[in-house]
Amino acid sequence: MRRMTGLLSLALLAPLSSLAWLGCQAIAGIEDRTFDPGGAETGGGQAPVSEQCASYCADVMANCTGEHQVYATLETCQGVCALLPEGDPLEPVDNTVACRARQAELAGATGEVEVHCPAAGPGGGGECGSNCESYCALRAAACTLEVPTEEDCVAMCAGLKDVDMFDVIENHDGDTLQCRLVHVSSATVDPEEHCPHASLTPVQPCADPDGTEPSCEDFCQVVMTSCTGDLAVYESRAQCLAVCAALPPGGAEDRTENTVGCRKYHAYSAMLAPTTHCPHTGPGGDGHCGVEEPGSGVTGNCVSYCTLFEAACKEALGEAYEGWGAECQSECSTMAGAAHDSHYSVASAEGGDTVSCRLLHVSRAFENPEECTALADGTACP
Repeated sequence: MRRMTGLLSLALLAPLSSLAWLGCQAIAGIEDRTFDPGGAETGGGQAPVSEQCASYCADVMANCTGEHQVYATLETCQGVCALLPEGDPLEPVDNTVACRARQAELAGATGEVEVHCPAAGPGGGGECGSNCESYCALRAAACTLEVPTEEDCVAMCAGLKDVDMFDVIENHDGDTLQCRLVHVSSATVDPEEHCPHASLTPVQPCADPDGTEPSCEDFCQVVMTSCTGDLAVYESRAQCLAVCAALPPGGAEDRTENTVGCRKYHAYSAMLAPTTHCPHTGPGGDGHCGVEEPGSGVTGNCVSYCTLFEAACKEALGEAYEGWGAECQSECSTMAGAAHDSHYSVASAEGGDTVSCRLLHVSRAFENPEECTALADGTACP
């Protein structure tokens, strides 16, 4: 039979935080206080409240209630408002208080709270600035950015799950952009408690519980945002989804297993350290998602490769496939790039008799079965 050629280190600080969630009743960690619309200090010595913020917060707290509530407390609204540009009440647009105030008024006047309340909230809902722009601006003002600039934050924020709703109670937990908006809003009042919860990378309560099976849609959204250019590990979202579907899903708690859950963890890590973590998110796992079993001689890259080869090529090769599965891992383990830290990327994997080249071509094989034949006869990676 022909040779089968078809074969943190930077610790992620935020997801390992031990800070505990105290419950919905402690969303802001404070009690409601009242404004003096004329500018008097609120309880606790908070800075004077502008007339614009007093009016806006009174309207949004009155008009956006129940499942459409966008601030935990009046004081949280005040804290967010103080960090937003005032804007022009005569032209209430963009990421401003004026735009949100107008949306809060419309929520009361029209009764269309499901339309206007998200725009009246901290994120702006796409009507008063984008959710990511608002999140990053509030994060920079209330906490510290985890990335060098707000522009970088907005770029990475695109990898977060953005749900079509905003409700301060419903969105208090879960791995979503909306959860981060809830907590960065609360951080304007209590930064020590809520800044860690509002990080780009998942921290409880803005993280999926252990045992949650990650979706390929969510994983690919993160990795296609975090790993780009020369560090890209998938050529397209479609390719990422196909590879993901062939891998064991695992759970949100995975850190070293050959699973989607592990790769998603490293995809989030790559938001802060892409050079280190992008290879770990790729089809092979690079020995970090799929560790070598002591004494087995089989590496994580080879386990991943053989899993993907079977999923992509068994049907295409038919009878020619028989017998390959048994020898795949042992033959793969003798090839260049089989060991961990091969630093896989699409850019570096093209060409050569390596496992990385085979991982690239087997990823392509999900959309183009002709790649299977090229892998089988050795022409894909000579």
